[in-house]
Amino acid sequence: MSKHLVFVYGSLRRGNPHPMSVRFPESKFVAEAKARGTLYDLGAYPGMQTSESISLVTGEVYEVDDATLGEMDEFETSSHYLRKQIEIFLGADQKTGWVYEPDPKRYDFETLISSGDWIEYSRAKSAKESSR
Repeated sequence: MSKHLVFVYGSLRRGNPHPMSVRFPESKFVAEAKARGTLYDLGAYPGMQTSESISLVTGEVYEVDDATLGEMDEFETSSHYLRKQIEIFLGADQKTGWVYEPDPKRYDFETLISSGDWIEYSRAKSAKESSR
């Protein structure tokens, strides 16, 4: 059975209610990481548009087997996210892995998350909304 690296940047990261370890218990945390792209607020979830820009998105890398990758495909495609191969930066190391990117035909990319970090952004957004 093959092993795959998957870069997650949103609700599947640790510190969220349903991280990879809960939703996909067979996954193995590898490291915190970054990948080139631009992050957007799509409402309840973020969306990453991969690119060759200098912008970086903060996330985590997990190792998964073929079966778990198939489960992730089902989970992500139900929300119109498509799997794409990218380069992932783990400190000084660079690896090839997968990321799920929202289908640009289905989403509007209007609200940029300039920090590239969904957890940081969503915490600040929640604090702002609760102070109203």
